[in-house]
Amino acid sequence: MCRKIKWWNSFIFAVFGAAILIGSPICGWIADRTPNRSVAFYTGLLILLAATVLFGVAKASWVLLISRLCQGLSAAITYTVGLALLVDTVGRDNIGQWMGTALSSSSFGLIVSPLLGGIVYAKAGYMAVFGMAMGLIIFDILMRLVMIEKKTAAKYRPTEALATDNSFYGTFTTRDDARDEQSDTARTPNEPRHQAETAHLLSNGHKEPARTKGRMPTILVLLGIPRLLAAIYGIFVNVSILAAFDGVLPLYVKSLFGWNSLKAGLIFLCLAIPALTGPLVGKLSDKIGPRWIAVAGCALTAPPLILLRLVAHDSVKQKFLLCAMLICCGFTLILIVSPVAADLSAVVEEKEKADPDAFGPGGAYAQAFALFNCAMAAATLFGPVVAGALVERYGWGTMTAAMGIFAFSGAIPSFFYTVQLYFSICTVFWDKLLGTVWADQESAAKHYQRVMDATMEKTPSP
Repeated sequence: MCRKIKWWNSFIFAVFGAAILIGSPICGWIADRTPNRSVAFYTGLLILLAATVLFGVAKASWVLLISRLCQGLSAAITYTVGLALLVDTVGRDNIGQWMGTALSSSSFGLIVSPLLGGIVYAKAGYMAVFGMAMGLIIFDILMRLVMIEKKTAAKYRPTEALATDNSFYGTFTTRDDARDEQSDTARTPNEPRHQAETAHLLSNGHKEPARTKGRMPTILVLLGIPRLLAAIYGIFVNVSILAAFDGVLPLYVKSLFGWNSLKAGLIFLCLAIPALTGPLVGKLSDKIGPRWIAVAGCALTAPPLILLRLVAHDSVKQKFLLCAMLICCGFTLILIVSPVAADLSAVVEEKEKADPDAFGPGGAYAQAFALFNCAMAAATLFGPVVAGALVERYGWGTMTAAMGIFAFSGAIPSFFYTVQLYFSICTVFWDKLLGTVWADQESAAKHYQRVMDATMEKTPSP
């Protein structure tokens, strides 16, 4: 009977993760082509409300499966559209700080919610837990009713204010649209509209129609950007480690220390409280750049994870060691999520600047965060399954060592990308320096050419 319960529990989690994996790219594609993202967000919250009610009253396994499927679809919508709305709203100079606020709040909620659910269940019963959840969802819906998207507000702002707003991030309403409206209002009353449009097209600020034929699907374009893949892998590592703790830590402290469910839940505060520093980490990434912070986060997470193997018997010192290592993991893991999410939006923006027709008129922020959401969903499946299998077969020490190595692997893609970028900058500087000093020396120029040809296939011209 116990084995059957475990199987159904795992299967229900798998259905939830599969719904996110399948639904996120679809929701991202729709959100990028819908002028009003709020509609999709409302839809996701209403689906979540219905799924929560269904889960609470379910008396059969197939009803639980349907409710979890709807919850996964709702998570795909709300995460994807919510992060895209955040990018649309805040300025590019502050995206790290606000992304850190959003994702650290999400991490804090994921860690604390089992604790709160356990307390409410023990004090008020089964349905009280779902009542608390439904109350939060209804409050969220009411908050969204007073939310105004930035591109909607821009329609009622003066064109001068819109033109000088450097923090604008919208995808459907752009400064070109504002210039179009300004040019329409600036033409003389006797000037025909088609003449004004012709003059505008012939001016320096003309807009070319976006290519609609032969364009590669946006998801494939995004997956072809190494920097974006490095960011996605970083969040996969981060969430996998947190999900691994969710799966194995309560059982381990119960068996080792004899803790009850409440004490096992309280240990997660060691991970939750450091997550509140996300806004500070995001603000730091806005100032010095996100990549090296993410590299440091992955590299620094490895030592405390490996040192958790020392927690092997029941004593006060061992309990303090466990709490200390978990707090260190909490502070290092938050160094990953905020910079990585901010860098994800920066990648999309830079790609659009380099090739304005790469993603089409709707942009690609929602689809980029759909991939982000897919990575998180895959991590929630990967972490507990792998960590549980390692603990069951090889023991706690082997599992923590494997997680430490896995955490360090997250630093490798970002590290090599940053080194490549740094090497390219140094190469350009060295190229110009040598080209200036040895411009009139033929032999030195030939020597320089041989050296550069041996190290790089393509060298920037002096």
